[in-house]
Amino acid sequence: MRLALVLPLMLCALPALAYEHTVEYRFTGAELVAFNVTEGPDEDPTVLSIGLQTDGGGVTLEIESDLGLGDCAEVLTYAQGNPGVTVVLTANLNAQTMNGVTLVQCSER
Repeated sequence: MRLALVLPLMLCALPALAYEHTVEYRFTGAELVAFNVTEGPDEDPTVLSIGLQTDGGGVTLEIESDLGLGDCAEVLTYAQGNPGVTVVLTANLNAQTMNGVTLVQCSER
């Protein structure tokens, strides 16, 4: 009898396991003013700080990544000051890593 009561409760919890929280940032190379990559010591995540200049003023984005940034610095260097390039950054905010954050995508279009 207890199994019959517990089984439906276990099945209700399964969809939550597949939840993925991602955030996507898009900006042009003309908006990119500066960027800085800071490697964290030991188990601290790598931090990417991006300075943007928009019509509404300056904005600073800080994105952490447990798995490093790959070639994101090269992508940002290429895009900086180029109005014909759009940068796309996608961060997974509940990744299965120590701090739960990874940079999934860093690309230019």
